[in-house]
Amino acid sequence: MGQIMSTKTFDVMRHLSSIAVLHEKASLKKALDMMNEKQIGTACFVNESGELIGVLTDGDLRRVILHKQSPLPALLVTDALSFGSITPISVQSNTNIETVREIMDSKCIWDVPVVNSENLLIGLVHRHNVE
Repeated sequence: MGQIMSTKTFDVMRHLSSIAVLHEKASLKKALDMMNEKQIGTACFVNESGELIGVLTDGDLRRVILHKQSPLPALLVTDALSFGSITPISVQSNTNIETVREIMDSKCIWDVPVVNSENLLIGLVHRHNVE
């Protein structure tokens, strides 16, 4: 138990090269392609400075498909972030893993973006990495 309590987010997070990171105006098609390529169910969106400004999850995609009445080709060219969250939950790299697990449990989420003190995206913690 002591090892888990001392483990920090930075120790288990996926780094930028292994997650879907997109510019804020990326299309839904681009987000889907990147999520598929990185084999992860969350895309993180950043502004020009690299600050985290939103996320799009597999769950968001399911809701889009079920509730939008637009034809699929029209959806694919739409800004992906318009279907996601512009107020994402995030943690810092020194956050204790137990805290991350509690956030995931309370919010029913699988992935949490990791940011530095300036809100710059530096990685992502996946549920499997905190269990």
